[in-house]
Amino acid sequence: MAELRPLIGIDVGSSAVSVLVAQPEEDDRLTVLGFGQARHDGARKGVIADLDEVSEAVRSAAEEAEAMANVPVERAVVGIGGASIQGLRSTASVPVTGRDHTVTREDERRALHACAQMAIPADYRVLDIIPCGYAIDGQDGVAHPVGMPGTRLDASAFVLYTHKTHAETVEQAVNRASVAVSRLVYEPLAAAEATLSRDERDLGCLLLDIGYGSSEWILFAEGVVVASGCIGVAGRLFTSDLATLLKTTTVAAERVKRDVGAVPTRDGLDVEAIEVPALGGAGHQVHNSRFAAEILYERGRDLLVRVHRALATEGLDRAPRAGVVVTGGGARLEGLEELAEEIFGYRVRVGTPRQIAGLTDPVAGPEWAVACGLVHTQHRRQMRVPVMDDEKGGLLTRIRTALGELFELGGGT
Repeated sequence: MAELRPLIGIDVGSSAVSVLVAQPEEDDRLTVLGFGQARHDGARKGVIADLDEVSEAVRSAAEEAEAMANVPVERAVVGIGGASIQGLRSTASVPVTGRDHTVTREDERRALHACAQMAIPADYRVLDIIPCGYAIDGQDGVAHPVGMPGTRLDASAFVLYTHKTHAETVEQAVNRASVAVSRLVYEPLAAAEATLSRDERDLGCLLLDIGYGSSEWILFAEGVVVASGCIGVAGRLFTSDLATLLKTTTVAAERVKRDVGAVPTRDGLDVEAIEVPALGGAGHQVHNSRFAAEILYERGRDLLVRVHRALATEGLDRAPRAGVVVTGGGARLEGLEELAEEIFGYRVRVGTPRQIAGLTDPVAGPEWAVACGLVHTQHRRQMRVPVMDDEKGGLLTRIRTALGELFELGGGT
């Protein structure tokens, strides 16, 4: 068995960079050795707007994690999100070339690679190829085709691609902090790796990652990815709504957001008051707490309705039978779970990192789901084992075994 070395994940978020150093264990658990986080204001709507500021945040968070873990932060798996990332379902067929007409790993690799040869714009690049199943000579339902007899291998995959400039900018932000990017991973996929159970993937589950600049979602059905998307409503808009309508500062609006939440029906709000500084430093002003809660409720409803509408448009609104998992920093907003249950009609829970040990308390919140998932993903790739230990071929089944270095298409140096 290969030596299990510490792995590093970097979540380049819209308001903060989070770095996690963890030692993978043989039972798929992660022992957290160190972590670091640095705030920044260098991104807008999930896209880097100030490269130097984001790079400095990466450097600061990496140095903090490095000092705590006593492990050099020199190479990392990096999360990427934003509206430019799109996903499409694709199928492709290749002839079986193995001896005695049996499927080889190279056949599997070629079939998945062929799925990515779709017509995408010239200024886009493939980020990831997620196997969804195989068929041999027209017989579908095959999860692991290698070694099986046949003459034609059909592959089905969910292909993620992104604008080259967006991917290269994220890579540069990390590289300028003297950290090499081994791979770019779609943030909701990483969050799912850290928070979802096998049953949730198999039954069908929607994961919604609410960040500060954008909210990304990914939908699983029968153990595989079937859809993904991005909504331009996230934490920044919640805060700006409050700042605008309360006529106060962004800092004060952030505090109100944490203290009040999005539950306008909560008892006692009518008699509670919030005091905030007036814009321009002209003293303070007092508002009714229910008014602030109603602002947050309406913006939360707007976000969730948009996601539900995107699913309904594709006829997928009945797919998340196991419910909805909300994660990311925005998942901390009080009342969001109840509001999501009202909109989607399914059970909703907050997704926090699973299968972690060591320094768990500081990284146990939903805002650390992506960073933890990045390390989980890299561990599975190095071990060359199925991401889901099931016979049906769950999420990303055999993805690393099948593709090997093909996934360097997703980025890296």
